[in-house]
Order: sequence, then structure tokens, then C-alpha cells
Amino acid sequence: MRSMKIEAILLSAIFTGLLLLLPVLGGGMGLSWDAVNHQIYLGWIADQKRFDLDFWAAATQSFQFPYLYWPAYKLYSSGAGAIETGIVLAALQCTCVPAVWMLARVCVPEHSWFGTTMRAIAMAMAFASSVVLSMFNTTANDLLSAIPLIWGVAIMSMVFVNDEKKRVAMWHYLLAGALCGISVAFKLSNGPVAVSAPFLILLKMEGKRVNFSGALAAYLALILGFGLTYGPWGWELATRFGNPIFPLFNGIFTGSGT
Repeated sequence: MRSMKIEAILLSAIFTGLLLLLPVLGGGMGLSWDAVNHQIYLGWIADQKRFDLDFWAAATQSFQFPYLYWPAYKLYSSGAGAIETGIVLAALQCTCVPAVWMLARVCVPEHSWFGTTMRAIAMAMAFASSVVLSMFNTTANDLLSAIPLIWGVAIMSMVFVNDEKKRVAMWHYLLAGALCGISVAFKLSNGPVAVSAPFLILLKMEGKRVNFSGALAAYLALILGFGLTYGPWGWELATRFGNPIFPLFNGIFTGSGT
């Protein structure tokens, strides 16, 4: 298959279709203990702030970045069924599929039917993990929060695909860094991988020089992406509790959450 664009569209469509079948075959989206304990409540907080009404309602989970849980809360509160909810949430998670193809292309760059087959197998292996598949039958945001990070790493990895005559544009580094920062705002535990991702840029030599400017741009965009995304929620926590990441590291803040 000579056209990489056609291959990307076809393989992304095929894997998206297969993944959308998971909640249907599984009988629809289920409500796990975590969903009942805090995930639906976090979506409620995203819809309308409740700190003046509730405190510690879902223990420390009450203060996680809540906005990724809003779709599940809104679907259930509006009366959507398990199948409909599962398909919608699975569709949101399937936005990672093209990025997975990009990573497969970096690992297998061959323009041939053999290369297409190997990339398809690589994508199948990426989604074959029981951990990943389980995300398509739960309201957890682990995969959803990682999607910007997957895209960021995929875009940064393009430095290994482009040759010296066609260098990656600076805006690619800025976009990739911003996406990594957004993923950290979504889930702070994405931080270690996100801050390591720009090192991919340094591994690709441009002529005889290391691309420090591209890596620096990615890091600056990472900080900006995190700040702009987490800012509203951090401000909410700081205003109410004196700690923008409450209840984490509350000992170093002088807020009212102690």
C-alpha cells in the first residue's frame, strides 16, 4: 500500500470500529465501585461546583481534575442507556487510534504491503492489553487522560520519520509539548512520562547538531499547556482551600485545608 494517508485512514477506521463494538458486546457501560464512589460525583462537580454544599464527599478523590468525568455524568443524568453511554465514551477514547498508527509508522516505516501488515499487527498488540480493553467498559478516565500524551509522543516521534531535507516544523514541537502538558493537567500521574517525552527530540540529530531549540520549545509549551488547562480547577481549589493541588502536599501550603 503506497499511500500512507490512505493506510492511516483505513486502519484507524477499522480499529475504531472494532473498539466501538466492545461496549455493545459487553452489554453496555457498567457502573463500577469507583464510578459509584467518586467518578459520577466528579462529573457532578464539573457540572456545578458543590464545595459549599459537600466536603470530603468522595474522600480525596473529590478534588481530582473533574472535567473528564463530565460526559459520563451528563449521559447518565440525562437518562442515556448503558449501550448508548458505552458507545459515546468509547468513541471519545478512540481518538487515540490515529496516534497509535503514527507510533506504529515510526517503528515500521516501510512503504509496502509488508509494512502495512506489520503496522496493523503493532496496532492490534497495542490494544490487546486487558488493561486497555477494560477502559472501554468503565467510566475511569485513565485512557482518556492519556490521549493527549499519546498524541504528543506520536508527534514528537515524527522526527524519526522525516529526513534531513524535510525537517519537522517548530509548531510540531510546540503542539506536542502542549499536548503533553494538557495530559498532566488531566491526570498528575502522567507527569513523569510527559516531562520525559521531549527527550525524543534530542535523540534525533539534525546534521551534526542536537535539536535543543525544539526540545526547549516543547518544554515551554508543556508548561503553558498544563497551566492553561489546569488553571481554572487549580484556581478553584486555591480559592477554597489555599492549595491548587489540594489535598496533595498540603503541608507546604498555608491554606485552610489542613
